[in-house]
Amino acid sequence: MTEKNDSLTRLAHATGMTDIEFEERSRIQSELAHQQVVRQWEEDQEADRQALKEFSENEDVDWGYHDQLEF
Repeated sequence: MTEKNDSLTRLAHATGMTDIEFEERSRIQSELAHQQVVRQWEEDQEADRQALKEFSENEDVDWGYHDQLEF
């Protein structure tokens, strides 16, 4: 005896797709979310690289080394 209104049938009726299609869609959505996270990380890394390129060590920076010599 098989139940005609099992959970897979209800899922297919509620979402308009079968369990396999639902799992595939979930997998694709997960992959897209992962790609967005990676893309954001890469953009942040590029912004950091640009900031480092703009930084100059030759700026007037007081590192405090001369203070050690003056007693």
